[in-house]
Amino acid sequence: MDEIKKIGDLAQGVAQTSKTTKTSGASFEDAIKDALKEVSEIQNEAEKAIEDFSKGEVKDIHTVVVAMEKADVSLQTLLQVRNKLLTAYEEIMRMQV
Repeated sequence: MDEIKKIGDLAQGVAQTSKTTKTSGASFEDAIKDALKEVSEIQNEAEKAIEDFSKGEVKDIHTVVVAMEKADVSLQTLLQVRNKLLTAYEEIMRMQV
């Protein structure tokens, strides 16, 4: 009987944790939106660096190349995450219930 009570207490603790996570924490959707926004900002910074270099405001080409590589890496990372999410979604859709 004590074991059943312990399991019940554990289940209540898990239920309370999931309720607080949904209301207080950032959701998966928010995490994806934040990642998209960050990649967009990095892309805009790279475009600005290129524009500044073409105007002659920046004399150091290294900063431009670093900004471009940072934008490229962030975009490639975002694409890989998207691919993994699509693969996971397709795998879930293939599951038989």
